[in-house]
Amino acid sequence: MQQAIGIFAQAQPSAGGGIAFQFLMMVPLLGILYFLMIRPQQQKQKEHQELLKKLTVGTRVMTSGGIIGTISRVDEKTVKLTVAERVDIELVRSAVATTLDDEKKD
Repeated sequence: MQQAIGIFAQAQPSAGGGIAFQFLMMVPLLGILYFLMIRPQQQKQKEHQELLKKLTVGTRVMTSGGIIGTISRVDEKTVKLTVAERVDIELVRSAVATTLDDEKKD
């Protein structure tokens, strides 16, 4: 094991590449990173913003904390949810994670 470490420590770096070659190798990697990670996250965030704009009274939603309820009032920055009979909670709009109207109700 010590011999392998000694060999790697003594090895001279190859004089093939250079800064330009390393830069050209980084460009495709950054492109792959963008299309696999950054762009899908931006699209997901845009869809969530559209969902928040379309919130209306009577829509059944689930919050980011897992609370399920029906919207009873929508303001510019807040939403009032009815989670049970005579139990209302007020949340910021961004706390709404998804709508449940399309799903099967239990």
